[in-house]
Amino acid sequence: MPFVDQPPDPLPPARAAFIAPETRWFVPPGPFDLESGTSLPRVQIAFRTWGKLSPDGDNAVVVCHAFTGSADVDRWWTGMFGPGRALDPDRDFVVCANILGSCYGTTGPASVDPSTGRPWLGSFPAITLRDMVRAQGDLVEALGVRSIRCVIGGSLGGMQVLEWALLYPEMVRSIVPIACSARHSAWAIGLSEAQRQAILADPRWGGGRYDPADPPAAGLAAARMMAMCTYRGWESFEERYSRRPQDVDLFAIESYLRYQGQQLVDRFDAATYHALTRAMDTHDVARGRGDFGEVLRSIRQPALVVTIDTDVLYPPEEQQVMARHMPATRLTRLESPHGHDGFLIHVDQLSAMVAEFRDRVEGRSASRPASRPAAGGAGMSLLVLGKGKVGAPLLDQVREQAGSIASDYDIVLRVAGIGDRHGLCFDDRGLDLAGWREALATAPASGPFRLPDALPALDRLARLPGAVLVDLTADAALLPVYEEAFRRGIHVVGANKLPLAALTADRDRLAAARRQAHVHFHYETSVGASLPLLGTLRNLVRTGDRVLLVEGSLSGTAGYLLTEAEKGTPLSLAVRWARELGYTEEDARDDLTGLDSARKAVILARELGMKLDVSDVVLEPLLPPEVTGAGTHAELVEALRRHDRIFSDRIRQARMRGRALRYLVHVDVASGTVRVGPEEVGPEHRSARLRDVEAYVAATTVRRSGSPLVVQGAGVGGALTAGGVLTDILRVASALGVRASWSG
Repeated sequence: MPFVDQPPDPLPPARAAFIAPETRWFVPPGPFDLESGTSLPRVQIAFRTWGKLSPDGDNAVVVCHAFTGSADVDRWWTGMFGPGRALDPDRDFVVCANILGSCYGTTGPASVDPSTGRPWLGSFPAITLRDMVRAQGDLVEALGVRSIRCVIGGSLGGMQVLEWALLYPEMVRSIVPIACSARHSAWAIGLSEAQRQAILADPRWGGGRYDPADPPAAGLAAARMMAMCTYRGWESFEERYSRRPQDVDLFAIESYLRYQGQQLVDRFDAATYHALTRAMDTHDVARGRGDFGEVLRSIRQPALVVTIDTDVLYPPEEQQVMARHMPATRLTRLESPHGHDGFLIHVDQLSAMVAEFRDRVEGRSASRPASRPAAGGAGMSLLVLGKGKVGAPLLDQVREQAGSIASDYDIVLRVAGIGDRHGLCFDDRGLDLAGWREALATAPASGPFRLPDALPALDRLARLPGAVLVDLTADAALLPVYEEAFRRGIHVVGANKLPLAALTADRDRLAAARRQAHVHFHYETSVGASLPLLGTLRNLVRTGDRVLLVEGSLSGTAGYLLTEAEKGTPLSLAVRWARELGYTEEDARDDLTGLDSARKAVILARELGMKLDVSDVVLEPLLPPEVTGAGTHAELVEALRRHDRIFSDRIRQARMRGRALRYLVHVDVASGTVRVGPEEVGPEHRSARLRDVEAYVAATTVRRSGSPLVVQGAGVGGALTAGGVLTDILRVASALGVRASWSG
């Protein structure tokens, strides 16, 4: 029987690393004839199976993968597997073959041409989708399959599904084409051509005769970056990246696209990319068969056509055409802000749609599993402390973006625990974030997360993969909790300034515990919310530059209060608004006294190697101490009302002098001093142009003595800070060696 456990045509080690050890190969006898009239002298097909074939050979389900995918469907569509889900190995014999022309074990441009002994590369014969499906047909027949319950696939996989229905009408009993068209449009062909031209423009392409050890990587990366813009959409990019900076001269979206480009270069091949996009352009179910509508009407199998409402690559209109002509079709919409890749992201919803369709077609009663975070991938287990202005947005962002993070980065985020000052809910399998508020509200009242009571939860967390303690509180008592987490190998990500601004001796002890445990500790959001302030300064020092002076406005809250006061808003009202918007610290006095800015200044100064405590800061409060005395928030507001006129006069007098009042920080590394306080600045001063919650840092260094390095943007906001915390969590995952998943 022509099945082997090792590829007859050996794979390069770098490519073999991306192929599961369970992969097998089918080698049909003789040459394989192509639709073009030429033939391949020998073909090998990499494939995987799950479940057992029934004695009658009638329980097969064929999965067709997308453009840069592989036969490892349990990796890139993990959530589709399981009892009650779309693919159930307990009842189905699931087959997925790597397509003809790909580079994950099946014959393609990266394979060796027997006539030359060298890889085909650009000389690989032209192939079509029908060639791909016929090769898969040969495989399933050789496996003993007589009847196929369902053929399912998305994007390029969905196009193959349609060809399965047309080429094997007696064998295929139902189909699920997802996010695809019945023929490649001019729009899709044009996008493919632009990507191919990027590859051809790379000098290393060499007419398709490049050295595999020195491939046209830049062209392939650029092609992938273009493709990623079509796999997602405007709303997805705005939601996840907006104009957020990743570094001083780099937007987050630029960093994401470069990352995706490099990841594909590491696992794919330029000639393969060229050949497969050419094959996709040949896709037209009516080619050589007759009238387009008549051909679609000849597809009589029960069909579930899935459209994604924000897909710009294969827009919903194309699936509507299919559903209008195919006689036994149900059209269903998958709602997603993430565009074309939604079928790889919203897998729970998609699985439920497909399982319900299959139950109806195959005459089974439905049995749906409870929604759970998908297994597989590189797991990160989070214990999140704090459910307030940062914690709640973070949990919502993890829930909304977990699918896209798994799709883009192969990182499965599981929130194992959530705690607040009242109690803790914990589930080793991962909490269902759709109901995290209810779960926390009904958790036992165990009080704040403190030692020694917190130790059992830390022990549970330490036993989970990729354990991360995420501190979004304003609790100084968590510093010893960090130390215990480090000792257990738990990484820490936090936005809590208080442990970081603790006394130098305590901070040094914490740093020593982290070093001894060799774990990661990220706290970028403790200063400047989502702005890359600490990382930027840290990188300057690492690259041999020396920071001489740092000036800035570190309090977005103070900036908001001052710009509101310039508009004529009474200070007491501006403070109330800031609190309602989530801009103030838990105790607004920390903002008004300058204590919050002083803590941030100390954290920043320590990154530059300075040894000082908050008590060493020369601190002038924004308001006199008698205004911000002890008491409730209502008492504070009442005291501010009595001070409103005085503060308004101060703002007005500064304006009459042509100046603006700002709350600034000065860190003088040479003298070892830190000053924090209100200053009147002229219109030419950088801080005079700040508006609302903007913050900034200007760093004068030895290399930048004439022109300081400036980082500026929104310096406060729960959703912004939560986004920065999520970035820090992903930074931990990256450092642990997580690699990208299959997408596109």
